[in-house]
Amino acid sequence: MAAELMLAALSPERRSLFSTDNAIEVIDLIFDYYEDAGLTDLDFDDEDDYDLQAERRDAVAYVEKVLAKDREAPAFTSEEIAAMVAAEMDYEESLI
Repeated sequence: MAAELMLAALSPERRSLFSTDNAIEVIDLIFDYYEDAGLTDLDFDDEDDYDLQAERRDAVAYVEKVLAKDREAPAFTSEEIAAMVAAEMDYEESLI
């Protein structure tokens, strides 16, 4: 479901260039970011300090950095990565 929502966030012309597997690769990178940033630890006391915009910005930067190093990575633009990260995080929030 998340992968489909992420692809739907892309323009129709560009969407056809990418597969569900490409979106899943971005999901994997988002979760790598969460792990590297220590965001996989549940700490309900810090919910007041939660900054979704900063988390999205940092996740986008992380995904861009990793994809830029991978010559075989999908050729997403920065705007597409931002849209996909936002769609995935919105999906996560909808599950709470």
